[in-house]
Amino acid sequence: MAEDQELTQPHKAPLEPSLQQRSSNTYRSAEHSQALLSGLVSLRDSSILFDVVLVVEEKPIEAHRILLAASCDYFRGMFAGGLREMEQDEVRIHGISYNAMCKILNFIYTSELELSVNNVQETLAAACQLQIPEVIKFCCDFLMSWVDEENILDVYRLADHYDLRHLSDQLDSYILKNFVAFSKTQMYRQLPFQKVYSLLSSNRLEVNYENEVYEGALLYHYSPEQLETDQISLMEPPKLLETVRFPLMEPQILQRLHDKLSPCPLKEKVADALMYHKNECLQPMLQSSQTQLRSEFQCVVGFGGMHSTPSIVLSDQAKYLNPLLGEWRHFTAPLAPRMSNQGIAVLNNFVYLIGGDNNVRGFRAESRCWRYLKRRLKSLNVIAYHMFKNIIAILHNGCRDRRG
Repeated sequence: MAEDQELTQPHKAPLEPSLQQRSSNTYRSAEHSQALLSGLVSLRDSSILFDVVLVVEEKPIEAHRILLAASCDYFRGMFAGGLREMEQDEVRIHGISYNAMCKILNFIYTSELELSVNNVQETLAAACQLQIPEVIKFCCDFLMSWVDEENILDVYRLADHYDLRHLSDQLDSYILKNFVAFSKTQMYRQLPFQKVYSLLSSNRLEVNYENEVYEGALLYHYSPEQLETDQISLMEPPKLLETVRFPLMEPQILQRLHDKLSPCPLKEKVADALMYHKNECLQPMLQSSQTQLRSEFQCVVGFGGMHSTPSIVLSDQAKYLNPLLGEWRHFTAPLAPRMSNQGIAVLNNFVYLIGGDNNVRGFRAESRCWRYLKRRLKSLNVIAYHMFKNIIAILHNGCRDRRG
């Protein structure tokens, strides 16, 4: 009998190592979370398994305690943090409107939130009190989609009241992007002074020319009509003019401003900016916060070189890779002479090109240099081309010795 029993038991052969490695796996359902929410909505719609009543503005709202506790820190602390509400069947919620609470609960059950101009503010207040980051973000996104120069101050106040740093940064970005038009409005002059000072100091301020920053600084104190008719006093310049980077202004505009100013601190600052333009050889050593371009972009720049077909054809072009468009763009002015294999160095955002191969009668060093002195480029960190005279002399002497 013992032998018969032994024969009837199935034989357990050891798994091969490769099969042992595949003996377990973890599967994850992409539909489970949505199915779970749908099931909870069905329970709510059928009034099944409700175990708590929220009383908001004296109106009852039935809900599932476990779902509320899982949804946000506010209810988690209330129902799972040892507070007396754990034992209460009815809980009063203060500081939140009934309509906003209904919106929040609907989001908790469905992950959907319907917002309008009429309910966004009370929904935002409720989301901040209940500590629901997703709803806060949706409210901020909705507000930004409606923001304009007429209501931007109200939205700033909301951001400040609820300490919404992200929303405040988005409003700053709106002004930085639309500064020239916004600076001519009444709302601009109602912004807090420190806010305007910070915006005018930003490298993200989008202007075509630095003189637009100069005008914007004055428009905080004067109307466009006063500025146009020159009804302003600059003997004691407004503090906002500290944010203007005068060396970035065009020399002609600086000269006109200098000529009409009476002796004052501002005239001295304008004179220094003019000297910056007149001393191009010294510009790399005169760099400061006043000469920094209003840009946070970096890009790749290419100078000259050989065309692939035929290889003997040289290029005098300079191109930069536009970081926004992701494509190569030409500089607006041509460079000369044509050459390849130049020596290139970057110092203080100035590019220096030395010599190169002119590909004439074999490989020969080129004694000339790229004499395109300076080209300011919006949205680029590489901002100028210049060659010092002593570098030119050294290069020229080196090439002369090589030819000799």
